[in-house]
Amino acid sequence: MERILLVYNPKSGKKSIASHLDKLCEIFATEGKLLTLYRLGSDNLQPLSELIRGGGFDGVVVCGGDGSVNSIVKTMIEENCDLPLGVIPTGTCNDFSRSIGMPGDPMRCARLIAQGNIMHTDIGLIDGGKSVFVNELAGGVIVTASFSTDQNMKKLFGPLAYYVTGLGELANIKPFELKIETPDKTYVEQAIVFLVLNGTDISGFSNIVKDAQMQDGEMDILVFKNVNPLEITDTLFKFVTGGQFKEENVVRIRTPECRISCDADISTTVDGERGPEFPFELKMKKCAIKIFY
Repeated sequence: MERILLVYNPKSGKKSIASHLDKLCEIFATEGKLLTLYRLGSDNLQPLSELIRGGGFDGVVVCGGDGSVNSIVKTMIEENCDLPLGVIPTGTCNDFSRSIGMPGDPMRCARLIAQGNIMHTDIGLIDGGKSVFVNELAGGVIVTASFSTDQNMKKLFGPLAYYVTGLGELANIKPFELKIETPDKTYVEQAIVFLVLNGTDISGFSNIVKDAQMQDGEMDILVFKNVNPLEITDTLFKFVTGGQFKEENVVRIRTPECRISCDADISTTVDGERGPEFPFELKMKKCAIKIFY
């Protein structure tokens, strides 16, 4: 019988995963897999690292949001762990799970994972691997929204809460000069938002970059230029809803690596959690981990 380590974050999303653990055990047992449960907390990543290294498992499954996935992927990369990873989405946005094509229902995800099909996906390394991003790194008004959105609002409205809060920040918007150095070209732009994507989704919105590939060894960078407030609102709204916006308002870059710097006091976020300070270097690790799908 194959052994699977199931790591779950009891605080993710609507905090409902604990009530589904027995059902998850049943789903995996039906496919001949034995689950070992590990409750993820902010202070127990080191024991988890040791467990992944020496536990004799055949795979790892994480129940949580993008932040939880990020923590597990970073641990697996640090341990040079070649085990396949499964993602059961129980967070607020679950961008990475959707980007790799998993359904939104956790039980459907579990059934797919238990079947054992495997693919590979890229992972972004930050400053040589000091940290990673599995789906996105961002800075600007969207980041402000992600940190200031009320928790009750997130529970009620989900991803839409981030966008509504982001629009409220536009009145106080301060553009910043962003410098992005790639192997081929250096970009200097007056920006309000920048996004670095591995997948297709961000903040709960799907197919933001419809042609993004997670096995090509490249990241997609979008820089939203500083234009008048009406155009900013129109561009962001059409961008997240899939409408046609003015292409000249957004700089698009695709590159395997870059250095990003900014002298302004701009916060960043990585997979929904606080990100690095400027400057930082990014590099995609092509097909870095195996994924159950």
